[in-house]
Amino acid sequence: MCDMGKTRVLLGMSGGVDSSMSAWYLQQMDYEVVGITFNTLSPLSSEKSHGYIQEAKDLAQRLSIEHHVMDVYNDFRTSVIDYFVDEYLNGRTPNPCIRCNETIKWKLLYEESERLNCDKIATGHYVRLHHENNISYIQKGVDPVKDQSYFLWNLPQHVLNKCVFPLGNFLKSEVKDKARDLGFNHMAGKKESMGICFLQGENYRDFITRLKPEINQQLAEGIVKNQQGETIGKHDGFPLYTIGQKRGLYLDKNHGEYVSKIDAQNNILVTAPKSTLYSDTLSIHNFVLCDSNNQGEELLVDIRIRGLDAVPPTPGKIIISDKELKVSFDTPVWALTPGQSIVFYTNDIVIGGGIVDHFEFNAPQ
Repeated sequence: MCDMGKTRVLLGMSGGVDSSMSAWYLQQMDYEVVGITFNTLSPLSSEKSHGYIQEAKDLAQRLSIEHHVMDVYNDFRTSVIDYFVDEYLNGRTPNPCIRCNETIKWKLLYEESERLNCDKIATGHYVRLHHENNISYIQKGVDPVKDQSYFLWNLPQHVLNKCVFPLGNFLKSEVKDKARDLGFNHMAGKKESMGICFLQGENYRDFITRLKPEINQQLAEGIVKNQQGETIGKHDGFPLYTIGQKRGLYLDKNHGEYVSKIDAQNNILVTAPKSTLYSDTLSIHNFVLCDSNNQGEELLVDIRIRGLDAVPPTPGKIIISDKELKVSFDTPVWALTPGQSIVFYTNDIVIGGGIVDHFEFNAPQ
């Protein structure tokens, strides 16, 4: 039953402590909370793996909030899992979480918020919102360990304009302490999920061969060549490697070489010394900028090329045009990888991001 005196907010609920506590915090903010849980698992998955759905239902009942479950497995498999496999088979490194945000999670949160007459959308991400000149931006959360701004660079304005992030001003430890205070001890003590959700701890090679047995041939042993074209060893199949990787190469001698190029068509890895895998420029064609009025401008930014637990952002600049974003780093960065996300910040505010595509290792150290 709709409470006509409160703003309705649609909350994505995964059964974990972050989204569950978001429901409680939103209630304290005087929202009428509507929960939704997306079932992204195959019907063949174990009953235990579906337990997060029941946990979300139980929490919704405990807090007396409306709750919906939406089966999205078919779309999730097409848009996220197939993308994940295909990127590896093309010699690229996928980022399925960012892909899911764009094609499944936030797309459906927005659509369902419209259908359910919700004015706002909320999740348990540790980020904040910043508004300036009628533009909405993702801002880093106050918890530097849990900040998830890197993963939300591709949210469009019509989605950001509806967002609420109730955890952005809290430390994760504070959220868990509050959960215990409220008697949610099981929830507060749950082991935090890490890695790619649909793998459920399975090695990704085992996962993709089970999903698509026909690709076993592409996972076959191949050769390793150095920059001079000499064969110097073997590898276990190119989809198992990424740029900058050394582990898993079977080299004839201790060459001290790292993967510098993946030839997916011929199942060949090319290696190079670590000191040569640096770049100080690249061009991006798949990108999003919050402010589309910056065409032709040169902007000074902090540049992040990996997510949590990565090296600090690198200062640099971007030059914006209609079809291309030119990026330069003040200090050369190591082992850029095709397919990974690159995110641009002004102070702690995300102003845009993109997918790494064309670049050269052009700044030897």
